Amino acid sequence: MSSAQRAEKTVDRIRRGALPAPTAHTQLVADGDGQPCDGCGETIRPSETACTVSVERALDWRFHEVCYDAWLSFRHPT
Repeated sequence: MSSAQRAEKTVDRIRRGALPAPTAHTQLVADGDGQPCDGCGETIRPSETACTVSVERALDWRFHEVCYDAWLSFRHPT
C-alpha cells in the first residue's frame, strides 16, 4: 500500500467514525513492532516508524508516520 493510500484510508476511517478525530494527546515515536496501524490497518514493520498516540493515559492508537500525519491534520468539513 502506498503512503497516499495509507493516509486516505486513515482519513476514511475518521470520516466513518471508526477512528476518533484528533484530540489532545501524547505522542511516542519508536520502531514498528509488527502490530497493525489503527489508521490504515497495515502492519507497522520494524523497519518503519510507529507513532503511538495516548489520550488521557487511557486510550492508545498506533500509526505509521504518514497515517499519524493524516490523523493529526484531519479537519471535519464545515
